[in-house]
Amino acid sequence: MPSDSLSFRLSRSVSADFFRPLARPSAPVYVDCADRLIAEAGEAGRLTHRETAEIIREVIARHPLSLLAEDEGAALRDARQRAGQFFNRLIAAGWLEDQTLGLHERWAVIPPGLRPMLRMLRDLAEDRVAELKTFADTLRGLCQTLEERNILDPQVRTPEELRSSVTDLSQRLERAIEQLHAVEKIVTGFEQRQRQTTTAADTLSLLYEEFSQGQHMVCYDALRRGGLLTRIENARAVVSSRHDDPLMRERLAAGLREHYGYDDSDSYDHAVMSLTRLERDLGGLKRRAEAIDLRMAAFNRLSQQRYRYQTELRGRRPEIVKAYCESLNAAHAGGRFSELAGQAADFSPRCLETRFFFGIDSLYKPRRTKQPADLTFGIAGTAKQSADDVLAAWKERQRLALTPQRAAKLVAKLLPHSTSSTSTQDLTLESSDDLLDLLAIVAYDHAPALAGKRIRWRVDGPRRRHGLEPQVIEQDNLVGHRVERFAITREG
Repeated sequence: MPSDSLSFRLSRSVSADFFRPLARPSAPVYVDCADRLIAEAGEAGRLTHRETAEIIREVIARHPLSLLAEDEGAALRDARQRAGQFFNRLIAAGWLEDQTLGLHERWAVIPPGLRPMLRMLRDLAEDRVAELKTFADTLRGLCQTLEERNILDPQVRTPEELRSSVTDLSQRLERAIEQLHAVEKIVTGFEQRQRQTTTAADTLSLLYEEFSQGQHMVCYDALRRGGLLTRIENARAVVSSRHDDPLMRERLAAGLREHYGYDDSDSYDHAVMSLTRLERDLGGLKRRAEAIDLRMAAFNRLSQQRYRYQTELRGRRPEIVKAYCESLNAAHAGGRFSELAGQAADFSPRCLETRFFFGIDSLYKPRRTKQPADLTFGIAGTAKQSADDVLAAWKERQRLALTPQRAAKLVAKLLPHSTSSTSTQDLTLESSDDLLDLLAIVAYDHAPALAGKRIRWRVDGPRRRHGLEPQVIEQDNLVGHRVERFAITREG
C-alpha cells in the first residue's frame, strides 16, 4: 500500500471500527447521539459521565427500540442500563473517549475525528435554499482579496505571506465550490419532490411557495451582479500571470518548505500544484454555475409539464366526459346505434364545426420516424469514407474558419503594444492564411488570448465615411486580392 494514499493516512488517524456504526440499522441513533454530544460539549470537548448518559438516554427514547441490536442494549429493560450499554459501543467505535481522573470524576471526551465526520454529514443533509445566495458572498470576498495591491507579488511579499495567501484563497474557493454543489443538490431534491406530487395544488405550492425563495436567485444572475463574473475572470488572470513566474514559484516553494518541512523538490512541486489548482478552480466556476442554471430551468419545465398533466390530462374535464360516457352506457345498455338516429340530442356543441373520430380513424397512429441524416462530406450515402479523408476534411474546415483566436494572434503579431495602430497600406501578407487572419480581425473586435487575458482592437476605414462613393475609397493589393483600405488600432 502506498504510504501517501488516502486510505493509508486515514488508517493512521482512526480505527477500522470508526465508520462501522454508520452501516448498522441503529445508525440514526449513533448520528443523533454524536450530534447532541458535540453540541452540549461545546468548545470544551468533554462532558461528565452523568450528563453523557442522560443525553444518550434521551436520544434512544426518541427512536424505536427495534433499531438496537443485542450488543447495544436491546434486551435490557432498564433505560439507564441500555444507555450504559450504548455508551460502551460509542467508546468501542472511537466516537467517545472515556477519561477517569479520580474516584468520583469521570469524563466523556469528544475525539478529534468525530467533528469532521459530523460536519460532512451536516453538509450531506443541507437542504436550505439560502445556499443559493451565500456562495456569491464567498466569491465576492475572494475577488476582493485578489484585487488587493501586490497580494501575490513575490518581490513585495515574504515566502510565508505568499504561502498563507495561497492557502487561504484555496480554502475559500473550495468552500465556494462546495456551496455550488450544495445548490445543485437542493435543486435535485426539488425535482424528486415535484415528480411525487399528486394534485395540481401541490405542484403549484412547491413551485411558487417553497422553490420561489431561490428561483429568482439564479446562479448566473448572482455572478453577474456587480460585475462579479468579470471580477472572477480578472482574478483568474492575476493568478495565471503569477503561475508562470519563476520568482513566484521559488518564493512560494520556500514558504511551503519552511512551514511544512518539505525538501526542495517536493516544495517546488507543491507550489506549482497549488497555483495550478487555484487557477483551474477559478476557471471552472462559470461552467459550474451554468450547469446549475440548466437544472433550475429543467425544474421549471418539469413543473409546467406536471401541472398540465394534472389539469388537462387528468383533471376535472376528463372526469366529466368519462362520467357522461358511463351514464350513456348504462341508459342504452343492449341497444344499437341505429335506434338513436331519431332521438333528440342531449346537448348542442357550441363550436361551429364538430368532427367525431370513430372506427379506424379513432385508433392510435404510430409516429413516423425520420430517417437518419447523411453527415458525409458531399459524398453519396452509399460510398464510405476513410478516417484519413474525414480528418483531412475537418482540418480544411478548421483552416478556413474565421475564429477570434486567429484574429488575436495576428493583432498580437502586428501590434505588440497597446494604443498602437497600422493600416492595410503598410501590411505585407505572405499566404492566404494570413489573409483569412485579416478577415477575422474585421469580423471581431476582441478575443481571449493565452493566460486568460483579452486582446481588444478597433477597425476603421473610409468605407464608413464614403459608403455612397465607392470610387473614392482606396484599395490595397494583398496576396493577389484587392482589399479596401482600413486601419487597425489595438486598445488593450
